[in-house]
Amino acid sequence: MSVKTRRLCFLLALCLLLAGCSAGRDSLPESTSVPGTSPILPSVDNSGAWRTREEAILWFRFQDEPYLAQESRPIQQLTGQSYEMALLTALFAGPGIQHVELNSPFAQGTRVISATKQGRCLQVTLSREFLNGLSDEPEDWRSDPTWQLELPLRRRLAMQSLVATITENCDVDEVVVFVEQDTDDAGSMRLPQSWFMEDSESGALAGPQTRDDACLLTPTVTGEAIMACLRQRNWQRLYLYIASGSEAGASELTYQDFVSTMQALPALMSYGLSGCSVNMDGLEAILTVSIQLRRSSGQLLDLSGRILRLQRDSGIWKVTLQDLTGWMED
Repeated sequence: MSVKTRRLCFLLALCLLLAGCSAGRDSLPESTSVPGTSPILPSVDNSGAWRTREEAILWFRFQDEPYLAQESRPIQQLTGQSYEMALLTALFAGPGIQHVELNSPFAQGTRVISATKQGRCLQVTLSREFLNGLSDEPEDWRSDPTWQLELPLRRRLAMQSLVATITENCDVDEVVVFVEQDTDDAGSMRLPQSWFMEDSESGALAGPQTRDDACLLTPTVTGEAIMACLRQRNWQRLYLYIASGSEAGASELTYQDFVSTMQALPALMSYGLSGCSVNMDGLEAILTVSIQLRRSSGQLLDLSGRILRLQRDSGIWKVTLQDLTGWMED
């Protein structure tokens, strides 16, 4: 066999070998199926911009009460975004749809522009919508005694919603609020004191805002609200603080049945609250109550060391009917 013939045979064998390798590669599966799993590869999440932080406590208004109640929610934080910014963005988005008893105290459209921490103070800049009222606020509110009380209350609760949420979750003691302005306005961006709708020096600016626990439905504040409603025989308001059956173990109670039960009880003449302890799981709180009752016969009865047991109902401190009336029945 000539040299030329040998070269042609070698080249032919090499081509056949390469073709076989190529066919082997082309026949490989795109994924390897593992028993019990789907052979389809998972889709790739290209967002990669969000990460979830631990749950935070957000404070919103409870019904039409002069208090804030808490909602626990995981915080979605954008990569490169400060935790304080993410926290306030969640707050201004309003309560979750499952928390039907909570309302946002902020004007619609309010946005967080910046949140800068300086020491133990957080400087927050909000959009100009923050200065607006809620949609149901009348323009002639000063002529209505009810609104004369309600609007300053709303402003106070809105500020405490912001401050309580920040101080609850961040290493911060006070908050200074700024509001964006039109570009042609050369005035200060600091929130004016007049926003609170209370008597104040004309043109004064609001100072650093600190937490006011009297606005928050802690166990102590909740117990005080319950006992005040009981003494005033304000059944409509008291009904808001009665725990539901689904989470508190009490039977469902209509408002009419509740009123009938309460009217049959002795009248609460006076009361005093002392002490408060919360169980390790955070779902039950104990307060000690001293009371004076007036029975239907007119007899006065002094009781001390009575236990007022509160339970968390959808995150809000409430009392079951049995725990409320067990030591009051005539």
